[in-house]
Formats: sequence, C-alpha cells, structure tokens
Amino acid sequence: QGVSQYDVASFGRNFIPPDTMGAIGATQFMETTNGGYAVYNKTTGARQSIMSDVAFWQAAGQSDANGDSRVLYDSRSQKWIVESFAANLDTIQIAISNTSDATGGWKSTTFTGFAGGIADYPTLAIDSKAVYIGTNDFSAAGAFQGVSLSVIKRSDLFGSGAPVTTSLKQFFESASSGVDRGFAIQGVNNGNGDVVAASLFSNTGDIVKYKVTNPGTAGATETASVALGLNPGDPALQGGNNHARQPDGTRNIDALDVRISSAAWEQAGKIYTVQTVTAPNSDHTSIVYTVTDAATNAILDQGTIGGGGYDYYQGSIAVNSSGQVVIGYDRSGFGAKGKVSFYATTFDPLFGTLTETNTYLLHVSNVDDYHNGALDGQVATGRQRWGDYAQVTVDPTNQEHFWAIGEFAREYNSKADGHPGGSGRSRWGTWISEITLSAVPEPAAWSMMLIGFGLVGGVLRRRVAKTA
Repeated sequence: QGVSQYDVASFGRNFIPPDTMGAIGATQFMETTNGGYAVYNKTTGARQSIMSDVAFWQAAGQSDANGDSRVLYDSRSQKWIVESFAANLDTIQIAISNTSDATGGWKSTTFTGFAGGIADYPTLAIDSKAVYIGTNDFSAAGAFQGVSLSVIKRSDLFGSGAPVTTSLKQFFESASSGVDRGFAIQGVNNGNGDVVAASLFSNTGDIVKYKVTNPGTAGATETASVALGLNPGDPALQGGNNHARQPDGTRNIDALDVRISSAAWEQAGKIYTVQTVTAPNSDHTSIVYTVTDAATNAILDQGTIGGGGYDYYQGSIAVNSSGQVVIGYDRSGFGAKGKVSFYATTFDPLFGTLTETNTYLLHVSNVDDYHNGALDGQVATGRQRWGDYAQVTVDPTNQEHFWAIGEFAREYNSKADGHPGGSGRSRWGTWISEITLSAVPEPAAWSMMLIGFGLVGGVLRRRVAKTA
C-alpha cells in the first residue's frame, strides 16, 4: 500500500484526488501524490521515507507546492526528476536528485509556464535530448486559453551542477488559433522529439502527433500536427465520458475525458498510448490502447480492455525492450464484484500485434460506495474526483519487471472504522504492484504453441459434438 489520504491529512495536506503517480528506479520506487511523497525499497517493499510535498520542495530549495506532481527515473543519468506546480499556479518547478537515491539530496529550478494564469495538468517526458512538459493553460479566472509545450535540454537538468532552464523553448497555441496541438500534451518517453495528445477539436478520442525538431536548442521548432484518424469514442459526449458505476448502481466516479492522461512511450520505432473512451452505442467506459509508427504515423495496432457490464478507466501503459506491454487501470460497476478495483493486463508482441497474455486483479477497494468528492468538512456531492492519472514504469535493471501504481477507495473515515471524529466519508488510497513477465517466446515457438492449441481445440470440439 502506498500513500493514502490519511497520510497526507496528517501533514495538513488533505486533497482530492491524489493525482496518483510513481516510478521505479535502480533500487527504489518513488511515489508522489497531492500532499505527500514517499520512497520504498523495491526489494522488500519497506517504506524508507514519507514527507509532505511542501517539505520535499522546501528541502529542494523552493517555498511551496501546489500539487499536480509527476515523477520519473532517468536511467541515463541515474537520477530522479519530479515536477509540480510551484507557489504560483503559473509556474512549474522541477527537482532533480543528486544521485539514484531518492532519499538523498535534491536541487531544483523553476520556469513560468503560463504567465499570470494557470499552467494546469503539467505532463512529463524524457528522451535522449530533452525534457518535455505540456500544460493546459487557463486564465486566473479559469477560462481555457490554449496549450503549451515547454522543452528543456536534458543536460541543463541532469548535468553535474544545479538544474537550470536556460535552454527553455516554449510553444504556445491559443485555443482560438484553429491549430490542433491537442489537449494534455504528452511528450513521448524514449522518443525522438515525438509529441502526442488527444485532439483538441475531435470529440471521439482521435490523437494528434507531431515532432519537436532540434529539441534542447534555441532553434527548436514544431512540425505540423497530424491527426491519426482514430474514432474510438462516442462523439455525442463531446470529449468527455460517462461517469463510472459503483456496486449500488450510482454513477459518480469521474472517469475523466479522452485525454492521454498517463505517460506515452516509444520502443523500436513504435509509440504506445492509452485513453479512456465511451464507445458509440455504449453506456460504459473502456480502455483503448493504440500503437503507432513513430516515423509514418500509421496505426499499427489498437485494442480495447472493457466489457462485462463494467466501466474501465484511468489507464496507464509501459513497454519494455522486448515489446512486452503492461496496462494498469481501474474497473468498477454494479453488483457484488463492482467495487473500484485496480487491475493490470499484460501483452506479448505476436506477429507484429499485441496479444493479451494475462489479467491480474491487483487490489480491491475497502468500500463499495466511494463518496469523497469534496474537501474535508464539505458535503460530498456530484462527481467523485478520481485519478487524475496513474503510471506503469519498467524496471531499469530488469526489463521483465514492470511496476504499476493506481488508486483505490479506503475505509470510511468514521468511528466504526477506527477513525473517531471522522466525517464518515471514504478516503483514497494508492496501491503499488510489481508485475514480472517471462521472456517473449521466439516466433517458431509461438507457431508451435498455436498449432498445439489448434489440435487441442479440434479434439475438444469433436468430443463436444459426439457427446451432444
């Protein structure tokens, strides 16, 4: 179990939702949430440290923290990177660890994301040349203004000295320009200046793709954006999704919209993303994964995790050097097995496409009616904020080990559940799981396995027919 709302409340940092986020490093797993950061020993699972987000940033040289944190481990430099809102919501702060030990010292820097407004939902990606941070930009009054992409030379952040942003190059696209740079812009980890985002103007979850040329230099530019031509979602929902169900039939879990809410990854010239969509003529949300060619933008593979009368949402994805994929997500629905639960589905590459190998139930919520959608002391009404993101990362020391982090609903904050003086509402918790995959079979072995399955299936079909 990772950081919970009870943990952050003990720091006086009681926020909803947690913005669930974490990453695996050489020897540790680091988690960031709205209100609290923690570090765990990846071998034993023991928690090595926990502190408020404010305490973390003050130790790194900043004055305050305002949430929306993300974290990654950079295997090239063997250092960690964390970003979040700074004291002002128009400013993004970045912390870099001194070493691979997340409990050691950190140094930090800041830059203005959207002057005078709110640089909301900052994303994070790293490749061999730069660090990419996308933001959704709002006025101080909350009116949507457009989107920005900030690109910083990686050596300015991961060099031997303190991190700086002297190479910062920013691209702003006004909401009224008519140019589709997407919403919740995601740089592509391990890419080559690649950028993806859910289309700003399409209601169905189409993805736009473009590149930053010469990233990390003063001459960096953006190429034209290209729509991939996806049509997975219901256009009547205008980019949103139906709220997810709970066991008692209520529909109040916020499944967010069709944005790419978690990290995007490139491996062997292929880009991997996931989104939450409500398919046309459906009343349930699903997880849609897409694999595209980084050079040609062709859709190489696409699939859906969903069905069974449940809602699936808050997906995250990672891919290893063998092309194996793990997708983490939450599932909930009406009935006895409908508690909000954290799952992962694994895939192997088979003849150029992803083949599902297993689905794992990682953790089940303590309660069957999560109702927490207000700050402490306020009445919980309307949608129950969830997420707003999760993450899967690959172990840098063993590519067959994936680490997933997601949210679940903890027990009620009431006397009956061991919390005297509580409000009676449930509280969020986070869950971390290590998922170990076996090596990818050689194509010849796959062929023999498929032939064997076919023979067994033929025998079973004949037996059924004879019995009937």
